[in-house]
Amino acid sequence: IQIVREKYLDGNEDLSVEKVMRSSKACGPLYQWAESQIKYSTIYNSIQPLREEVEKLEQDAKVANDEKERLESEVAGLESSIANYKSEYATLIRDVEALKQEMEVVTTKVERAESLMKSLSQESERWSKSSEGFQSILTSLVGDGLQMAAFLTYAGFFPFSARRTLLQQWRSALDDLGIEFREE
Repeated sequence: IQIVREKYLDGNEDLSVEKVMRSSKACGPLYQWAESQIKYSTIYNSIQPLREEVEKLEQDAKVANDEKERLESEVAGLESSIANYKSEYATLIRDVEALKQEMEVVTTKVERAESLMKSLSQESERWSKSSEGFQSILTSLVGDGLQMAAFLTYAGFFPFSARRTLLQQWRSALDDLGIEFREE
C-alpha cells in the first residue's frame, strides 16, 4: 500500500481524478474508490497502534483505578482504626486520671490513718501510764484515806511539829498492819 501511494498517488503529479475521468468515465470512479481505500488503509494502519495504545492505557487506568480504590479502602480502614485507637487512648487516659485521683484520695486516707494510729498509740501510752498511776493510787487508797481521816480528825489542834510526829506514828502503824499508803 505504501508503494502504491508513493509511486502513484503522492509521487505522480500527472495522475489525478480529473485526468483519469477524462481518459475513462468508468475508471474515474474506480480510481476514486482505490484512492479512498488506500487513504483509509493508511489512516487505519496509523490509527491501529493508537487504538492499541488507548486500549492499553484504558487497561492501565482500570488497574490504577482498582489500586486507587484498594488504597482508599485501606486508608479508610486505617483512619477508622486510628479513630478507634484515639478513642481507646482517650478512655485509657481518663482511666489513668481517675486512678491518679483515687490514688491521691487513698494516699490522703492512709496518711490520716497513720496519723490517727500514731495519735492513738501516744494516747494508749498515756492511758497506760495513767492506768499504772491509777493502780498505785488504788493500792494506796485505804492507807491514804486512813491517814487523811486521822489527820483531819485529830491533828487539827496541834502545832506543826506535833502534827508531823503524829503522821509518822500513823504511817508506822500502817506499815505494821501491811496497809499501803503514799509518802507524799
